[in-house]
Amino acid sequence: MVKAKSEGKRWIDVVLFRHVYSDADFDITSRDLVVRGDSYKLSKIKQLQIRKLSVKDNLVRLASIVFALSAATWAFVPQFGFLALIASSFIALLSFKKYELRAEFRGCDETGDQWVSLVRCCTKNEYSTLKEIYSSVQPKL
Repeated sequence: MVKAKSEGKRWIDVVLFRHVYSDADFDITSRDLVVRGDSYKLSKIKQLQIRKLSVKDNLVRLASIVFALSAATWAFVPQFGFLALIASSFIALLSFKKYELRAEFRGCDETGDQWVSLVRCCTKNEYSTLKEIYSSVQPKL
């Protein structure tokens, strides 16, 4: 029974285009934080934050994706505008997440400091991994 449940979980991850985060996806050196090949310099990170995303956060992201994709389609190919609205809504619904690890980067010009999402995830195991990464990176900032 356990095996069938774990296979069902893998099937859901495939359908939702997810790859579950684990400790192996993160590498912390004295100068960099590496997340699945993306390198972030610790000297440029002002602070880290782990957030539990609310429904409002996910709905704002959904609206942004839907409006951007459907507006671009309506502007250039109006006959497919409604189809783009439906497709982008479906894609945005699949991207709902519960947790986020984000970093505030020091601004190097007049734009100022900026928050950037490094990792967005769904499960409690991934959340505990994010907490471990946060606790190991925080002293180096």
